[in-house]
Amino acid sequence: MRKQRRRAVHWVRRGVQVVFVGLFIALVWSASYPPSGAISENIFLRLDPLAAATAASQSNVWLYLLPAWILLGLTMVSGRFFCGWICPLGSVLEWLPSLGNRRRKKMSTMRPKDLSGEPIKKGDRRIRFKYVFLIVLLLLLIAGINLFWIFDPLVIANRTVLFVFLGTIPGVFIALVVLSVLVGPRFWCQEMCPLGAGLSAASMVGSWLPASASPLALVKEPEACTHCGDCAKACPFEIVEVADSEKAGRLAIPDCALCGECVGACPCPGALSLQVMGTQVLGSGKGQDASCEIEEALA
Repeated sequence: MRKQRRRAVHWVRRGVQVVFVGLFIALVWSASYPPSGAISENIFLRLDPLAAATAASQSNVWLYLLPAWILLGLTMVSGRFFCGWICPLGSVLEWLPSLGNRRRKKMSTMRPKDLSGEPIKKGDRRIRFKYVFLIVLLLLLIAGINLFWIFDPLVIANRTVLFVFLGTIPGVFIALVVLSVLVGPRFWCQEMCPLGAGLSAASMVGSWLPASASPLALVKEPEACTHCGDCAKACPFEIVEVADSEKAGRLAIPDCALCGECVGACPCPGALSLQVMGTQVLGSGKGQDASCEIEEALA
């Protein structure tokens, strides 16, 4: 039962990702080759808050970039859902095979490491490189040096599709593919992506909102959780905070992409759920699982 539910959640999200990747490629083609269609631009680029901030700082195009501000607003009251469901670059990197197998790891080895190489302890916080990277890029932009056109994920995706149409592949995309295969499919998204850093930061603005006021929320009931770690092992973003958390109600975790993989993997009824304005759309295991009766495994 649990495996069937998990497969359903997993493949529904895969289907949504495929649709958006296909739409992105079609828009790049149409924008690059006008005879093939009437669309003269890739509308995805207007969804990009980083590109919007860059353009708005150089010209008066605030209304034209309304889609980016809408995405930013939805992220503030929900979370980083764009990265888990829509981002074409993140989706493609996630589909790549990885040399690591998280399902065989213990929770103690899955936690990120500090500069000394020691695993971060339960409940500890750390500053991910992507936040520092975003600040540096913003400071450079203020100084008149725009490097977002190199490191923005939607720009990278747009350029990659264009290069493929021309019979080649850009070096940045090749580097990200190698990094994803060697380290992890979503390593770029979690540790380096400046757009991901901006959306993670934006999600904390509305972190105080309850699930009933959020368009999409991950909700936990700690009393039903055995801390078995199945949610962390299933998470494509390698987040362990869901398993660690003792908080009841909405989990406003900055790096969580609300993909629902953790909910589908959780064997315990009522422990985790995805909710839309307080209404559950996906819940963890419906039938009692033997895994719910094991002792805690996070120490």
